[in-house]
Amino acid sequence: MRTTSAILSKIFTRRFYIQNTGFFLVLFYLLFGVVNGANLLAYHKGLMLGFLGNYSFLFLVCLLWTSYALKCAGFILKTFQLQGYDFLFPTMGSIDKPARIRIWFLLHTAIYMPVLVYAGIAVLVGIQQHYYIPAALIAVLNIANCIWPLTLYERKLAQPDIIFFTGHLQRWLNKHFTKPPVLFFLYELFTNFPRRIVSTKLFSAAVLWLTFLVMRQGEYFDLRGLQLGVIISVLSHLQLMVHHRAFDDTYLNFMENLPIKLSTHYLRLIGVYFLMFLPEMIIITANAYTKTSVMGLVTVFATALSLLLLFRTILFFPKMNPEVHVRYTMLTSFIVLFMILGHYEWPAVLLLQTASAIIFFKKYRQYEPYTGSAS
Repeated sequence: MRTTSAILSKIFTRRFYIQNTGFFLVLFYLLFGVVNGANLLAYHKGLMLGFLGNYSFLFLVCLLWTSYALKCAGFILKTFQLQGYDFLFPTMGSIDKPARIRIWFLLHTAIYMPVLVYAGIAVLVGIQQHYYIPAALIAVLNIANCIWPLTLYERKLAQPDIIFFTGHLQRWLNKHFTKPPVLFFLYELFTNFPRRIVSTKLFSAAVLWLTFLVMRQGEYFDLRGLQLGVIISVLSHLQLMVHHRAFDDTYLNFMENLPIKLSTHYLRLIGVYFLMFLPEMIIITANAYTKTSVMGLVTVFATALSLLLLFRTILFFPKMNPEVHVRYTMLTSFIVLFMILGHYEWPAVLLLQTASAIIFFKKYRQYEPYTGSAS
């Protein structure tokens, strides 16, 4: 049993953290990299007291934690559907149910552990500061988030052909709509990987909300501060970009040989990331339209879209695995940030757009599917 648990831990736990390296790097930077080390404990204690003392803030935090639980459950469920992992059905099915439930619990809590650690500290701070009801709500929610996914895993084992959450939606959409090429990848995300895009969007929205909250509490509005939040928001989409490459490699590789102009392919790529970032654009417009000019908003949107395009086109280079991709994107982000701080936003946009176009038009026809990519 110990050997089986070790193998399953490598399949689920290790793969989860490797595939989500970009997500955790952004999260780590947001939680620990933006604050001076001497003020780190005070910052996190203040953050915890903020959501412990405000039920609206607490609801948002609980929503984010639950979305992360959905992300964890979705990863485990999707692993069963990946090619080469068919052996998991007979392996897990041959284990007695009590032992199997225990294994499910250990696997799920292992990938949910970052939330458990932070929530556990928040509960202790809540008890110490006499926020008993919020502390109890946090404890109950996180215990529930470790238990309810187990029923999904058992159901998946009993009904391997059922696609949960999105099966009916997918069939209805396929019956009633013909999708243009720009929607192929977004349709794939919303029907087959809804937890992945929802968790990314919730995290991105939280980054923008926190950015506006900090500026509001400081009673100032700085377009450069907003663009810092936008850069972090863009970085939270790195996993979706790697998924986009895997999707194109698997399903749209044939389009390279069709008599379609490169400019059309490039416009399709622009359309994909414009639509993908549209929710963030709406959030930014709703919160900043009274504080900056239309040109200011256009500058922010152009910066975000330019970063998204460059980060995606970098993946056309051969042997560009997720770890190397994160290094290039982080380096680019710091360079762009320094240009923004120096009020060189539009030169930065011009450089990003130029680099994206050059890479795309040079590499698109030469690109060969990345053999290490997986959904």
